[in-house]
Amino acid sequence: MSSFCLDRDILAVEPIAYLGGGGSGQQIAAGSDGALSGTTFTSAGSDFTSAGLAAGMVLCVTQTIPAEGTALEIISVDSATALTVSVLRADTDADAIAPLAGTSLNFYVRTFAAQIANVSGGLAEKLRRISEAAGIVAADFADSVQLKHTAVAGVLAKLYLARADNARPHDANWIKAEYYRDEFKRMQNQLRLAVDIDGDGEAERTRTLGNVSLKRV
Repeated sequence: MSSFCLDRDILAVEPIAYLGGGGSGQQIAAGSDGALSGTTFTSAGSDFTSAGLAAGMVLCVTQTIPAEGTALEIISVDSATALTVSVLRADTDADAIAPLAGTSLNFYVRTFAAQIANVSGGLAEKLRRISEAAGIVAADFADSVQLKHTAVAGVLAKLYLARADNARPHDANWIKAEYYRDEFKRMQNQLRLAVDIDGDGEAERTRTLGNVSLKRV
């Protein structure tokens, strides 16, 4: 099953999710020998391949205070010690944007891949149930901007709920958790599964995710 969003999509909405205290993210690489030159980031003491880094994840570099660092999107993993990175782009088809050069940089890579997979799996299950109810058997679904944004809201709801554990009602994490939970519900209700049976570019059937609920059996 494909993931409906990437870490860089979450970064576009909530940079603090990566530059903050970490929360429920998984830190899969870190070091203090990072170097930036153009769009190339290197760390001689790292093994990015074994660590599981992938395009779409987020690299954070800092001199001292993590919260004041720079979050970059990973464009590609070029070798065990080299990445192609970019300042966050508005369009993923655009050329990579070089960040400020530097050496002896502290860095870490934090990902919400587990939460993304969980949310994407729930959305895919709803899509599967809708397609079966419409008499269509679908093995996978074409991603859309709306589906990506919905997945991002679902991941952020989980993230801030985890951060708000045992917090007071007025805590900012609770407020954000409730906001993104409501956004996740609203966006799901606006999603439509359009089925083009004869391939003419016109949808013969549409169904809304708002009409489907998951039940434990």
